[in-house]
Amino acid sequence: MKIFVTVSLIFFSAIFCFAKESSPIFYNSFDGIPIGAKPGGMGEAFVALVNNADAPYWNPAGLIFLESNLYTFMFDLARSKAKGENVVEREPLQGKRFTYLSFCSSLGALSWRPLSNFREEDSALYSEREININKYTLSFAIPYSPEVSFGMNINYLHGSLGIAQTAPLKANISTGNGWGLDWGLIYTHSPLLKMGISLENGPAYIYWSDYRSDRLPLNLRVGIGMNLAEFLTFASDFEQRFYVIKNGGRNSLAVYHLGLEYVLPRNISLRLGMFGENFSEKRKVSYTWGLGFIEDMYILDFSLKKYYLDGIGSPVYSYLCSLSLPF
Repeated sequence: MKIFVTVSLIFFSAIFCFAKESSPIFYNSFDGIPIGAKPGGMGEAFVALVNNADAPYWNPAGLIFLESNLYTFMFDLARSKAKGENVVEREPLQGKRFTYLSFCSSLGALSWRPLSNFREEDSALYSEREININKYTLSFAIPYSPEVSFGMNINYLHGSLGIAQTAPLKANISTGNGWGLDWGLIYTHSPLLKMGISLENGPAYIYWSDYRSDRLPLNLRVGIGMNLAEFLTFASDFEQRFYVIKNGGRNSLAVYHLGLEYVLPRNISLRLGMFGENFSEKRKVSYTWGLGFIEDMYILDFSLKKYYLDGIGSPVYSYLCSLSLPF
């Protein structure tokens, strides 16, 4: 009898779940933007070198290398060289300025970042659609051995979906709650060489009140960092993002990242980098530049990224700023 009741509950629960329709989000609605102006200036190659308050995003194992407790803010400042409305309307955050907040120590961290802040009107499917998703993260890191550090994120996701249609007439607001796990590992071969690997959303799900649940895209990064000289650092990452195919999505995205940092006297750093799916195609390559300043663990970083979007002939430039303060 107990077996019959259990099987019946599972069966009717499955029917109820599959009776819900798919959520009206996009394939990249969980992407947000990459965190940190320092990695932003180095071609977003940072998984092995991370040693600041951006660690919860790039590799939680990097928290081990923090030299003091920090709280950090990041701002997406502006776009230029193209009509702003044509640029931000395609992005999950649509130009949202305040994009990251964290409180970090060498053992753990609390952080927040928005994944989507999207709104559109008069599209092919909806007269209005709004997507808002935020990610709250608890991170920790431990030194597994003198050479190996391990880190982990526990994520809470909260979101809302709002749609309105005229034919057929329909309006709905749905809320969502979810969870996710991220993993990170850094191997220090020597003071001159580090290797890192991180796995984001492994696994991660969000459950909507009126739609079927969504699985977040799995993102794998592997990278190396080399100190070529006391003042010069090189980094290289490979990133593979596995999307869920829906609403214009693609199956996967492979990106190669290269970055350099040159440290000048008076605690000033110059950075440059590039990343892309194919370095031989101009419009598939993004170029980055950065500037950093540090004084008594007060850290200020700026970055500039040049990239191309389909349908826009001229390049787009984006500007980021990160500020870290000790506590």
